[in-house]
Amino acid sequence: MIEPITEFQMRQVEAATGRCIDKAAQLYGRPFDAITVDFDLKGKCAGMYQVKGRNRRIRYNPWLFAKYFDDSLSDTVAHEVAHYVIDCLYGLRRVKPHGVEWKSVMVDLGAEPKATGSYDLTGIPVRQYAKFAYKCGCRTHQLTSLRHKKILQRRAQYCCQYCHGFLVADIAASA
Repeated sequence: MIEPITEFQMRQVEAATGRCIDKAAQLYGRPFDAITVDFDLKGKCAGMYQVKGRNRRIRYNPWLFAKYFDDSLSDTVAHEVAHYVIDCLYGLRRVKPHGVEWKSVMVDLGAEPKATGSYDLTGIPVRQYAKFAYKCGCRTHQLTSLRHKKILQRRAQYCCQYCHGFLVADIAASA
């Protein structure tokens, strides 16, 4: 099992995040506020830019950073800072998450504009969700327990990307 990064490495990541934000401020001729950095992300994602109301933060996965420290320090930090910069410059609702604007900021920051990393997750704690069978007009889908719960609580409906039919519980497959 991989151990998460050390406190010293966390400070290095925070400093790299700050330097990346400072570089963006110089590039775009405007200040960007410091942002909260947390190391509480688990699973397959190395990083996440999160907005809740007026609160903004960058979350990093300390296990993936431990396994791929140098790559994460350059790539993941720039990736998440680019999301933050895009939010400040354009607002999140006006642009695609990994669209033209984000790619441009990534290039300006000196990073390769790739949307996702491909990591070997051996030794990394990854949450496994139960799957539930749902069907549409063309196939059966396996939804996570999170989506299944949202459907049951009538907070969400999901459509098939191919036939655009609504997904309904597949009672026969679940029995």
